[in-house]
Amino acid sequence: MYFNEEKNKAIGMRFEGGKLAKKVHKSVEQLKRHDPDVQVSSEPTRFLLVSNSSILCGVSLEELEAIFLPLDKSAEFIVYPNKRSYSFVQCSSVETAVEVRNELHGLIPLALKSSHQPFIISYVKNLPDAKKCETYRPADLGIFEDYISTDFEKELADMLASHPSVKSLKHRAVVHFGHVFDYSTNSASEWKEAEPIPPIIETLIDRLICDKYITERPDQITANVYERGHGIPSHYDTHSAFEDPIVSLSLLSDVVMEFKDGANSARIAPVLLKARSLCLIRGESRYRWKHGIVNRKYDVDPRTNRVVPRQTRVSLTLRKIRRKPCECQWKEFCDWDREGEMSVPSNENLALKLENSYVSDVYENIASHFDETRHSSWKAVKEFINSIPRGSVMYDVGCGNGKYLIPKDGLLKIGCDMCQGLCEIASRKDCSVARCDALFLPFRDESADAAISIAVLHHIATFERRKRMISEMLRVVKRGSKICLTVWSMDQSQSEYSKMRENKDDIVQENNIVDTVNRLKVHDGKDFEQQDVLVPWTIDKKSETFLRYYHVFREGEAEILIGSVENCELVSVEKEQGNYIIIAKKM
Repeated sequence: MYFNEEKNKAIGMRFEGGKLAKKVHKSVEQLKRHDPDVQVSSEPTRFLLVSNSSILCGVSLEELEAIFLPLDKSAEFIVYPNKRSYSFVQCSSVETAVEVRNELHGLIPLALKSSHQPFIISYVKNLPDAKKCETYRPADLGIFEDYISTDFEKELADMLASHPSVKSLKHRAVVHFGHVFDYSTNSASEWKEAEPIPPIIETLIDRLICDKYITERPDQITANVYERGHGIPSHYDTHSAFEDPIVSLSLLSDVVMEFKDGANSARIAPVLLKARSLCLIRGESRYRWKHGIVNRKYDVDPRTNRVVPRQTRVSLTLRKIRRKPCECQWKEFCDWDREGEMSVPSNENLALKLENSYVSDVYENIASHFDETRHSSWKAVKEFINSIPRGSVMYDVGCGNGKYLIPKDGLLKIGCDMCQGLCEIASRKDCSVARCDALFLPFRDESADAAISIAVLHHIATFERRKRMISEMLRVVKRGSKICLTVWSMDQSQSEYSKMRENKDDIVQENNIVDTVNRLKVHDGKDFEQQDVLVPWTIDKKSETFLRYYHVFREGEAEILIGSVENCELVSVEKEQGNYIIIAKKM
């Protein structure tokens, strides 16, 4: 269907002819790859495939509604939060679908940015099978639908919504029973009592115990009243505050709760909590995963990807106050002290124990996957290697998969690594490699002309041990020779030191840098919040995550460290893509 110029200006820019035909072909090919069970139709149907219309493409559901609902007020949507560049629209009739397609096919609607790709619309015979939509739940999470009757639901909801102790928070109203919940610490105190637990909730607790979902009676009850569009920020229920499990009962309306992996917040598991369903947040889903509800007026059912409008919802959360130390197996995410087990090491023995668990053991587990991902070389490191005279001997301390050892530059290169798996991988590439500790190198004094150590020093857990590693590298090179080391920078921004100057939590001393944070933290995101962190390594194919220890370097820290080593002169410290490249010389 062709439009005159004035109408095009009114509704947006339209693509036509051969260019549009190519985009239709591309759209259909994408559908075949992602949803092969959905069949394209050459005849009009009620079902429309709309390419370039997903959240992945920057198009929100609200924008889709603003574009399609004026043309068909009964239109329904299937949208994808990620991984798809298209959505599906179910029209009220075949005739309406034809009108909608004629109006929008090949068009960049005015509601979208002018730089956006045009909507490419095709008829399809069917919509995706709900059973085949991608779903995932965190381990140990329990969902039990229709746990209570509609009568019991109404009785509970009426009692909670009209309770005289209801207090308003920013995005919801709350009332506490048994003990007051402290939102500043995500915990509850035994001595800060709230309203007595009502008999109707005691009846629910009796059933939970009878059904063996819990073994002890909860003593902290929180009821939340959410108006449409309201949610709750992503959070942990504090390990040290409450026993396992956390029990949640949903009333009046369905909602999607998002669980975020504590080791990778980009890994999100949306879980539908239907009205009258019981949710047991226990085990891994409680201790490792955060959970929350996004502030919005609709949800996307993770089982069907259909849009579901929200209504007023009431939730009832039942917790048991913890009175003894948490002993969960997810100690990296636990706030309990664990007698210093997860603290930043303060002595040699603790440092060695940490490095064995979160460096050596981890690399043995990820060696093959590490090799698959490590091929490119740092520009500054290549320049350093190229500056070494041909025929020289070079040691690579912590050589990994041997990418810097491959014989192609006229140097005699010998590598070493603590990881047996990586040594075997490097050896298979015809590299000369030995298995050893970087702090106790198996090489003679002054036996090499240069040495490198790439991304190793930041795995060493104390200042004295890092100093000893540099001393050991200097021992095995000749006087006047240079060594090159790389470490991660705490500042990963494009502006080299902007974040460094803003951080006032550390004290630079003459021979050391003291970090006031004393507990190891699992790093998530782009910005480091502290120097000593556990950084996730995820193998997607196996859905496995391992945590590696890092001490990321602040501005000026490399200079202080090199300055503390005897017979060592700093040549340069450069920044390259979030890494410090350190070059030093043996005096």
